[in-house]
Amino acid sequence: MAESLKDKSLAAFLWVLIDKMGGSVANFIVTIVLARLLTPEDFGLVAMVMVFFELSSSFIQSGIGFALIREKTITDADKSTAFIFNFLTALVFYGLLFLAAPAIAAFFQQPVLTNIVRVMGLNLIVGSLALVQHAEFTHRIDFKTQTKVRLVGVLVSGACAVGMAFSGFGVWSLVARIGIMELSTTVLFWVLNPWKIAFYFSRQSFRKLFGFGSVILAEALIDKFFRQLVQVLIGKFFSAATLGFFTQANTFCNMAATNFLQTIQRVTYPVLAKLQGDRVKLKDGYRRLISMSSFVIIPVMVLMGVIAEPLLTTVVGEKWLPSVPFLRLLCIGGAVYHINSINLDMLLVLGRVDLSLKLELIKKAITTVAIIIGIQFGIYGLILSQLVSTYIALFINTYYSDKLLQYSLYEQMKDVASSVIFSLLMGLAIMLFQKNTTTNALYFVLVAPLAGIALYLGFHSLARTKEMALLKSFIIPQTGKIFVP
Repeated sequence: MAESLKDKSLAAFLWVLIDKMGGSVANFIVTIVLARLLTPEDFGLVAMVMVFFELSSSFIQSGIGFALIREKTITDADKSTAFIFNFLTALVFYGLLFLAAPAIAAFFQQPVLTNIVRVMGLNLIVGSLALVQHAEFTHRIDFKTQTKVRLVGVLVSGACAVGMAFSGFGVWSLVARIGIMELSTTVLFWVLNPWKIAFYFSRQSFRKLFGFGSVILAEALIDKFFRQLVQVLIGKFFSAATLGFFTQANTFCNMAATNFLQTIQRVTYPVLAKLQGDRVKLKDGYRRLISMSSFVIIPVMVLMGVIAEPLLTTVVGEKWLPSVPFLRLLCIGGAVYHINSINLDMLLVLGRVDLSLKLELIKKAITTVAIIIGIQFGIYGLILSQLVSTYIALFINTYYSDKLLQYSLYEQMKDVASSVIFSLLMGLAIMLFQKNTTTNALYFVLVAPLAGIALYLGFHSLARTKEMALLKSFIIPQTGKIFVP
């Protein structure tokens, strides 16, 4: 049974990876085109209001999706109750955002934000209609269908946004991209997984689902607020253009690190939740997760940080060069972000959402102090405060991992040591090559990543690391079986 679950989880991971990477490539291409057609101010305007939609979305979901996934069987009463709650909550928050739109625009001193907020708010209602279907697909570990749905959504929304940008719609091209993505995926989820809404609200189901989900809601609100707080502060105290530069750097960093991490989390949560009763197997599963995710994410962050300037110049143009220092700082934080998130996932799988919330409160108190100090030194001080907070969080997030699974920070650092060392050696080699070559930026961006990957994998092969052994003995053979039965 364990072996079949292992194979099933790898198949799910590969489909989610196709989803994320395929969607990321399509999104990346669209972003490149839009970045060349639009201005940093356009991107900054949309980024200014994202915090309000992130927080509203958290309230709408309320952690009920996570609670549904943990259920052994999702009943009709569970689905109907979740649907009604999500939809009504979405209507309430859209009404609040509609009324608050002028105040939001006044806060940022950008009158156009009034209409942007009111139009983007409709996405909350549309998205709430498909939350149950999304939870059902995840519960069944059916990521193949979700992959197809999202890829269609990315392509349709991207094509519409580019067409609008060419036609001179400016910032509304970005607004439309988000809205069309939400609408198309919601329609497809209903087409592929239709069910008759009973319009029955079960208090018993709500208490069960919300009892678990409410703590996740509180944690998500805190996390999303602080992740978006930097953008709010940049938009308020600096300029829309500066926020646009930061947002573009964040897009590049997220494409490389966060997408892969989300791929892992979407698969591992339902899979490892089935192993929560066996602490030995659960720890072994998380050890492999941390070592293999670090095997991929850390070298990518190092490489992107090293080639940031020629990368941005080649891909989005010289007008985005102010994003370079932002990207390099974000890559330093991105190298450990996945370790923090995986440690928090351990607590959710074990059902200890109370401890997860406790850790979030402690970390955000530290982040608040860091922000207050950092912003005194300008934009870079603000971003550095987030970077310092990310590394402090390593010590906090691993505290209960040690207590509950006997998986300490020291043991985790040993598990990722080879990836860290080989990534730094690879980065140093690419940096020396960059300083001693006169090749143009395009050629360097094409050659450097390939050379870096070859060098990095060569180090792992020579050292015969456990990551390379797992790649050769299990991942590559099983991947072949999945795609070539």
